[in-house]
Amino acid sequence: MAVAVVAMAASSLGAQTPSALASECVRTGGPATLCLGGAVSTQAVLGHVGLATGLGSEVTGTASNLGTRVGGGPRIAFTLRAGIVDAGMIDLADVAGTAEKGFRASALHAGVTLGLFDGFRLMPTVGGFLATDVFGGGSIVLLPSEAGFVGNAKSYGVGVRVGIFREGFSIPGLSVSWARRFSGAIEVGEPGVSPSAFEVEPSITSIRATIGKDIHAVELLAGMGWEEYIGTSILEVNDGFGGRGSALGDMSGSRRLYFGSAAMTFSILLMLSLEGGWAEGFEAIPGYSGEYDPAGGAAFGSASIRLTL
Repeated sequence: MAVAVVAMAASSLGAQTPSALASECVRTGGPATLCLGGAVSTQAVLGHVGLATGLGSEVTGTASNLGTRVGGGPRIAFTLRAGIVDAGMIDLADVAGTAEKGFRASALHAGVTLGLFDGFRLMPTVGGFLATDVFGGGSIVLLPSEAGFVGNAKSYGVGVRVGIFREGFSIPGLSVSWARRFSGAIEVGEPGVSPSAFEVEPSITSIRATIGKDIHAVELLAGMGWEEYIGTSILEVNDGFGGRGSALGDMSGSRRLYFGSAAMTFSILLMLSLEGGWAEGFEAIPGYSGEYDPAGGAAFGSASIRLTL
């Protein structure tokens, strides 16, 4: 059921390519190669930074919901996470607009999760159906200036996680989550100086399905997800003769991602988790032939600590 939710969302909501933004840029006098390369980079940064604001599992370490305390009060978890996304885009310093520039987006996250409902027991050994957690938090994504970024990106988000099964002796934990995250504007390149420059302000919708089981004191988790990235974008390129082409429009993209983690609990309340994953690329762009491949994926990983009270 959880996997079906992700699959239906991914199949029903497709990504929009950067072609329209590039066409508008060309219409205003920009060179076609620079306009297309800049539009491809805009989508790449939108996706890479959007991924860095959330990474893999929304609640690290376990696929089972938190549940409530004895007496019915909400169980509370505080999480700190450090993560990294191995990313790439067009080198904005390349006057041809075709060379690739690799970079790493590092992220620091802080979040809180509240367990509001224990769920229903379907049979004596199967419980946690429709158990509910809500979560929220903020992050800062550190972006390298040598790749052309001007400053870092701050984001915040909220979401809900609903249980299918709570982990037991004979069954794994299974849950699905939905989240919305919002980032401040990201500036790349210097308009009028760099061959191309752009600004994009991402908003992200995330769906996750996770399954997990404790094996010999190690909580193993696997998950898949789908993300949609949308952001108002401004693109400017130099025409080589003192003029500029520009375009303003909404950029979007969506993709699936896969992740897994291993976690251990210490002193009952403290959990340490290591996570790694892979995000698929975006659709190939007609007419684009630069070194950076927008259809290639991106690896990501994180380490987190969670205190549950």
